[in-house]
Amino acid sequence: MNEELKKIKTFKDIKNIFVNFFPIFYKRKGKLGFISLCCYRYEKIYKKEKFERYAMVRKNKYPIKFLFKKSLRLIGKKYNYYFNICKVSVDVDDLKNCPPQNLFAVRFINNERVLKFPVVYNAIYYNKYLGYTGPLYKYPDSDLVCYFRQTKMNSIAITVRGSNVTDQKIMSLKVFFAKLLSFIPIKNNIILLYEKEANKYEESARSVYERLIDLGYKNAYFVIRKTSKHVQFIDDKYKKNIIYAFTFKHFLYFFKCRKFIGTETVPHSIELRTKNSLLMRKMIKKKYKMVFLQHGVMYMIALNPTSRSAFLKGGNEMPLDAKIVVSSKLERNHFTSLGGFEKSDLYVSGLPFYDRTIKKKDANKIVIMLTVRIWEMNLLENDYKESRYYQMICNILDNIPEKYRENVYVLPHPLLFDKFKHCDIKVPDVLSYDKILEETALLITDYSSIAYSAFYRGANVIFCWEELKRCMRHYKSHLMLNEKNVFGDVSKSYDDLPRLIEKNYMTKQSSRNLKRYQKIVEFHDNKNTDRLIEMLKKDKFI
Repeated sequence: MNEELKKIKTFKDIKNIFVNFFPIFYKRKGKLGFISLCCYRYEKIYKKEKFERYAMVRKNKYPIKFLFKKSLRLIGKKYNYYFNICKVSVDVDDLKNCPPQNLFAVRFINNERVLKFPVVYNAIYYNKYLGYTGPLYKYPDSDLVCYFRQTKMNSIAITVRGSNVTDQKIMSLKVFFAKLLSFIPIKNNIILLYEKEANKYEESARSVYERLIDLGYKNAYFVIRKTSKHVQFIDDKYKKNIIYAFTFKHFLYFFKCRKFIGTETVPHSIELRTKNSLLMRKMIKKKYKMVFLQHGVMYMIALNPTSRSAFLKGGNEMPLDAKIVVSSKLERNHFTSLGGFEKSDLYVSGLPFYDRTIKKKDANKIVIMLTVRIWEMNLLENDYKESRYYQMICNILDNIPEKYRENVYVLPHPLLFDKFKHCDIKVPDVLSYDKILEETALLITDYSSIAYSAFYRGANVIFCWEELKRCMRHYKSHLMLNEKNVFGDVSKSYDDLPRLIEKNYMTKQSSRNLKRYQKIVEFHDNKNTDRLIEMLKKDKFI
């Protein structure tokens, strides 16, 4: 590879390698594809060489078919530019076990030279996000769907996910008319609060919402799905400002809202991975303020720019003026040193939902909960026994002493819970993860932030790091916890588990672990919510 190509480091450096002009996407007989006027370029040093060209999604290769045998060549100072009409089709069966988001790339190969680049969606509107997507393919034997889409960076990607409510045509009409009505200058000071997938009412957003209502704030609204089991937790006093997800009011208030307060990023207030372009543009433009409450202490996986861009300042899903609630100065430094935030962007108040956490006196459950592995979501749907997530849970279960097994709960991560409904591992009929933690005496996890919540209540924690290196390679990051600051015993081999369970089950937390924990979670006075409210008032957010 010549020196010029070695200098290619960012997407902008390669934007003209393979670009499209007004691509037309189609769905036909188990395939997704597109036809487009395209342009690709070669370095002049390669002008006498012939390159094999093919498209790639993950490790799957697909031929690039050209309408004309000979491309139109335009000679430039540095590059030879080639124009043609191309056609690429992808077999949908190849995508079933892929992660939710997959970059569509083109590879040029000749002898020992291998060049792989993203494919630009539209060269005319290179700097403009159109939110365009291709037709939706629904797998007949599962809930999965897949489709081509334009990314924020104007490349082409393929999304593979479960069916969304906003995929329905009636919802598209609701969204369209809600968008039109949102231009009327009424109800402009809306604050929307929400939790994971607008499906929960048990974390910090609930605590803040109820406190705001108690203080007389009439412009605070909480979004939740009407089908959520958590609706029963809502006291009559707070129901007036509840907005049920996917109603016309929900879409209208979403478009009008300029202030979000949530335990997750803003897409959770509407629907994850929505295909609707109007909803996507609202989120991509990020013309709103946000207070990110966190669903759990984030001093766990380092905020690496490659793998955790959603949580960086001005990242994929975080507006530039976002405020983040943290539990200590140590966690604040995590966001300032690795996330690009200023100290003024961080509210060191503690997580509000910790004010309501308890542990029952007769708590005796051993709970196994591993954090989400996005790259295995669809594999769990289609072939769960091949998933290392499933295999790790089985290995932990096999090493729990027989006398304790009747007290064991397997609690998959919320984003993976539905995937376990058809597995051969028994999971409890969970109404609330918070309620399960009230009964937990010992938590066994890998690196889930639920460890902080369990320990805060008085439970012991065992960290299983058998898969740690493999998982961090997927994240392209590292763990902030290590042997010197971890607040529980560490299992590096499943054979360690019987001994560690005997040591930690139904025993008091050690002074060493308490001291380490309190450096990461400083506040234990049950005043986190009031502390945060005062900070929001000071910044005139409310």
